[in-house]
Amino acid sequence: MARRISVFFLYVIGLCSAIWGGFALRFQLPLSEGPRIAAIAVFCALAALALVGLFVRRLRPAGFAYALAFAALLVWWSTILPSNDRDFAADVAHGVAGVVEGDELKLKNVRNFSWTSPTDYTENWETRSYDLSQIQSADFYLVYFMGPLIAHSMVSFGFSDGRHLMFSIEIRRQRGEAFSAIAGFFKRYELVFLAADERDFLFLRKAQNEDVRLYRLKTSPQAARALLLRYVSEANDLATHPQFYNTLTANCTTSIFLMLRALSPEFPLDWRVLLNGFLPSFAYEHGLVDTSIPLRELIDRAAVSDRIEMGLTEEAFGARLRDGLPNPN
Repeated sequence: MARRISVFFLYVIGLCSAIWGGFALRFQLPLSEGPRIAAIAVFCALAALALVGLFVRRLRPAGFAYALAFAALLVWWSTILPSNDRDFAADVAHGVAGVVEGDELKLKNVRNFSWTSPTDYTENWETRSYDLSQIQSADFYLVYFMGPLIAHSMVSFGFSDGRHLMFSIEIRRQRGEAFSAIAGFFKRYELVFLAADERDFLFLRKAQNEDVRLYRLKTSPQAARALLLRYVSEANDLATHPQFYNTLTANCTTSIFLMLRALSPEFPLDWRVLLNGFLPSFAYEHGLVDTSIPLRELIDRAAVSDRIEMGLTEEAFGARLRDGLPNPN
């Protein structure tokens, strides 16, 4: 029985390592399509022989050969490091960075694109200043782009002058590259912190026919300021210490969650951080949003895609989005 259990675990480990190794070669091996497929086929064939060798004595040497091949793969994998010096797509070419002097926050590389379509835009990066003593709110956006389970998360900070500073944590695609959730497990993209006023991010999302939901958060100005400064600190760190995006552990929502946990270690752990399409129920249960109305009504009233309108000033745009939305403050 002990031998059967050992063989079973070796089989599972071997199978999982083969699957992982095949995908690692698929997304990272720097070869053209034909040679890359050939390398994956050889690796998987060796893994298959090793798995059969668990049951057929004469094929057991294949297990040692596969172990050496997988060890070499791990050594090569460790040499793949994140970088800020690639040919990045225009919309993620610059991560935001900031300097705080007293109550003044000065941000470099605030994105302010004019979007006609996802592929037709006028590029513009700006330096902007914000008075931290005037921060009033923090609001949470969920943008559903691939069904009800997964959404893109963004946080927007409101100031007393009517402006809103919005942060989006995204993959840093290279020019001509498209997003793949599977590739996101295999060091395919770097992580980038982007900042813009709401018009930039939301015009793009509407142009892509995505479902935008806005939730007003129950928070004090002091807590909103602390979270904003945490965003700036993390963005500054990425400028000097690049990091890979990971579909599961380092994405738009888990990064926000880790920042919140750094500010408040008692912030609860929850499975909905991973399936972030369900975050409204998490926020509702913990009193982070308006709980004076039913959750279903809150979710329905959070839909703001139809309010995203071209030609408005930054202040008028933010006011239009929030008009009549449930506000726990």
